[in-house]
Amino acid sequence: MAFTNYILMNKNHPVAEVRYDLDGHQAVAVKESFDLAYAPPGALTVDKKMTIYSFNSWWSGRAIPASRNQLRSLMERLRLGSTMELAERCFGLSLSDCYWLNNPAEPQEWKNINFFENDFSNDLGFLTMGQHSPGGLDLFSPNGTLNGNLQKKWKIVNGQRILLKAGSGRTSDEVWNELIASKLHERILEQQDYMPYFLVKEDRKTYCACPNMLGKDEELVPAYDIIRSRRQKQGVDDYHHLLDCYRELGLLHPEISLSKMFVSDFIMANCDRHWQNFGVIRNVETLNYTRIAPIFDCGNSLWCWETSLDSPESYDYYARPFDLDSLTPMEQLRLFTDLSWLDTDRLSGFPEDVQSILRSSGIMTELRIQQIVDGVERNIEALCNYAARLHQ
Repeated sequence: MAFTNYILMNKNHPVAEVRYDLDGHQAVAVKESFDLAYAPPGALTVDKKMTIYSFNSWWSGRAIPASRNQLRSLMERLRLGSTMELAERCFGLSLSDCYWLNNPAEPQEWKNINFFENDFSNDLGFLTMGQHSPGGLDLFSPNGTLNGNLQKKWKIVNGQRILLKAGSGRTSDEVWNELIASKLHERILEQQDYMPYFLVKEDRKTYCACPNMLGKDEELVPAYDIIRSRRQKQGVDDYHHLLDCYRELGLLHPEISLSKMFVSDFIMANCDRHWQNFGVIRNVETLNYTRIAPIFDCGNSLWCWETSLDSPESYDYYARPFDLDSLTPMEQLRLFTDLSWLDTDRLSGFPEDVQSILRSSGIMTELRIQQIVDGVERNIEALCNYAARLHQ
């Protein structure tokens, strides 16, 4: 077995030193803690301590997941036994935060290696998308720490970091759904409330893409890490626990921000708003939580998981994340009792937007398109009726 020591860094701030098993791709000891205030919230226990379990749980989440599409062919191509090796080769660097592993024997400097300010190779991005890499095999890129099941990659376009995502199946519904969600958000939300997605054609395929939501001194903290970092009071449900956590962080009007996301998800029939794909943004220098993250990752929606929408039951699903597998979408919507921000008149014409975008894909049948439009119209009607009752 081979071991080394790493110092977990948050940008230029040493957080802790760990003894690391290079064969097992995990820490075997936390040797010393320096300043845990700068630690990843997900790497700490509820008592704000770093243990082997809490560190490794956070660290393993930085690897490309085993569920990623076409992962086996990628691993065979690179002759790797674990996706953790990709994370290790780029010091664990990401474009979602400023954490990285520094080796005291061969120390690096943040300013020279971070992906927010420095160029990175496209080779791993090509490979993770199932594309041909025109270059060599330079694996130093943020694509080694990019999670999620769908194929995706970071690339630099005119100096801007852009995230490209593929869809799944023959129709790649997720790509078009992200575009539709952006149309919806543009209608009913403010610009700072959501990430705008657009289409990119590359290698004769169509992808959705969005810019990085973070500045070079920011990190995205998933809601999962927030709710785990504080004890949930007895009798308090998940939604109100999340509100308590956000308020404790100094975030103003969290119920409004959350209602904007879940109203949009209700209209879009988003079945996959799990605890990892929404959250808050923290400044890594001041450690202040500055805002709730804009809405992102809306592709698993519009009943893309159903092969047929021929019966009313086909439209049914359980909403996420509150009381998982027990709440209908309408039951989850009723958690939000202040929709004063919503102008329902702005929803007029949105079903036509859905129809137009799905037709432009050139893949989906007209019957399927009409069934999706019908479902959206029913969701809008149900939302408008609920909002009207609230305002009575």
